Amino acid sequence: MRTILISGCSSGFGALCALEFAAAGDRVVATMRNLDRSGELQEQARNKNVTLHMRALDVSNPASIESCVSSVIEEFGQIDVLINNAGIHLLAAVEDMADADFRRLFETNFFGAINLARAVLPSMRERGRGHIITLSSIGSRIGRATDGIYCASKAAVETAFEAMRYEVARFGVNVSVVCPGAFKTNITQNVKMPENYTTSPYADLVQFRAGKVHESCANGGDPLEVAQLIMTISKNSKPDFRYLAGQQALHMDRELTPLNDADRTEMITRLAGIGWWVSGSDLTAGNE
Repeated sequence: MRTILISGCSSGFGALCALEFAAAGDRVVATMRNLDRSGELQEQARNKNVTLHMRALDVSNPASIESCVSSVIEEFGQIDVLINNAGIHLLAAVEDMADADFRRLFETNFFGAINLARAVLPSMRERGRGHIITLSSIGSRIGRATDGIYCASKAAVETAFEAMRYEVARFGVNVSVVCPGAFKTNITQNVKMPENYTTSPYADLVQFRAGKVHESCANGGDPLEVAQLIMTISKNSKPDFRYLAGQQALHMDRELTPLNDADRTEMITRLAGIGWWVSGSDLTAGNE
């Protein structure tokens, strides 16, 4: 029986992965920062007649990471697969995103994922096997207006894990990242604008982009597709490094890859619907 450690299981991809892996017969350690939010997932597990082992884990807190990983290895003897899913999403312009928000994004999305991987690696190396799978985003491929810091955190984590992939290969450990496009998860509840942002010169753009993000997710794919893809990846003895998830991600990657800079700029501006902003027009005048 494999032991699967999953971060960020209070909702979304993390919760779906926990249920999918448990239903397949794996031992699942489902973690979240606040166990008070575990009620819905526990009820779903009971309805599916599967067992989840719940743990508190704040990936932005190194002590929490060490405590969680140590307790799992002590109780179950191993961690076969780590699914790095915990993440946050804040919208703001690069110029005036508060330093605290900037750092909070990277503490969770980058350092959290890296530090959790570093915590499980000694055990995986010693056993000569293991798989680290990290949820990234198709946003790692582009610099989206008002999403720049989030996209940067995902690009950074992909680059670091790509390097790690080669570093740990000789020890029998696999490393993969999954880049979803838009899916119908409750991520929209967690896509936030900074407080008191109405005085920013970018306020209109950020509010517009927040609406687009919510719209895109509402029209996105079935998130179960991502959980099932992660399950498939975890069973591959020779997995690829990067996997795209969903039609939006596949389309964006296919369209962006061959473009020169001018065409790339045109496409990103068009897809984001921000031509009105870049041109200096007024959204209320009927643009976009």
